[in-house]
Amino acid sequence: MFAVLGIVLIVAGAIITFAVDRQAEGVDLEAIGWILMAGGALSLLVAAVVGASWMSARTSKVHSERVVSPDGGHVVEDTHVA
Repeated sequence: MFAVLGIVLIVAGAIITFAVDRQAEGVDLEAIGWILMAGGALSLLVAAVVGASWMSARTSKVHSERVVSPDGGHVVEDTHVA
């Protein structure tokens, strides 16, 4: 989600900065374009950090072991997260 937002902001900012040659009174369109591109880059950075944390969470392994006593009266469960 953040990656798509970042790409859209970068494209919109580049269009406003480099392709629009009109002037608006009291508004600096070039500065707005650069701000949009910076916001897009920040959004892509957030997407990379979230994606990296999501990938590291998927690589963790859970090992569960269940031991029942010979008489069947006691059950011990042991779980390890690696």
